[in-house]
Amino acid sequence: MGARPESRERLGLADVIRGAAIPSLAGMAFELSGLAWAFGGAAALTALAALAGDAELVSDTVGSGIPIPGPVVATGLFLAALPLLLICSRIGGGAARLSIDPDPQRPTTLLRAWTEGKGVQTSAAAIWCQIFGMMACGTFVLLGPLVALTALVGPETLGPFGVILSGLALVLTLAYAAELGALHQLALASLVRHERGVGSAVLHGWRLMRARPEHMRRLAAAEFALRALTLLAAGFASYLAGGPWGLAQLAILASLVGSVRCRAWALIYPRLGGLSATAGPLEV
Repeated sequence: MGARPESRERLGLADVIRGAAIPSLAGMAFELSGLAWAFGGAAALTALAALAGDAELVSDTVGSGIPIPGPVVATGLFLAALPLLLICSRIGGGAARLSIDPDPQRPTTLLRAWTEGKGVQTSAAAIWCQIFGMMACGTFVLLGPLVALTALVGPETLGPFGVILSGLALVLTLAYAAELGALHQLALASLVRHERGVGSAVLHGWRLMRARPEHMRRLAAAEFALRALTLLAAGFASYLAGGPWGLAQLAILASLVGSVRCRAWALIYPRLGGLSATAGPLEV
């Protein structure tokens, strides 16, 4: 059984902002390290496009309108992003640890987060990979049959029925992504507080979610909506002014909201039933 929540008081925005450093490069790393679900979904769509032999068909079927890169380009991008993943995992894990009990006199800087995250870098990266794999598999299972059906009979044959199926599959996929996003943050919050394995941290996060499902649905929806808005804003800037401006927009927004999100989850975790970092071993 999980521990009892420390407090049932409503968490206010002022409580979150008081312990957050805005803007923050460490917060930006934390924000980027929480996008495992986005990369997992993109990887699954790339795999579906490779299997179908038509990236445009997959994009149109799921109703995203997002261009899907070929497998060679996608593999190159993923390999190039691996060093960034390790860096963000260390800094993001350090920022999450510092957000447990922030010092007003010593804000969370990039250097402090880098130093603090040394012991959790590998485990934080492993959680990222686990969420990535879960999202990739879930996306493949939820959207794969629809893509296969569309490729087999053609979108014209499905007609309005295909639109309904596409909408339903997309809603289920996004709901799954929202749940995984919240699970990622709870698992990371558990990891940085206690000496435990990756599987144990993810399992504990899942049990916290199951203990208060309605509350967690609202949190997961808010978490997903804020991250999606950040990505959409960066994508819109990229569409209007080019890729470099889109990346710049993503970096600016992440540096503004990342530290706030990091502190928010540090406060949410004990309220959901997680023990404090000094409370001893958790019951999972």
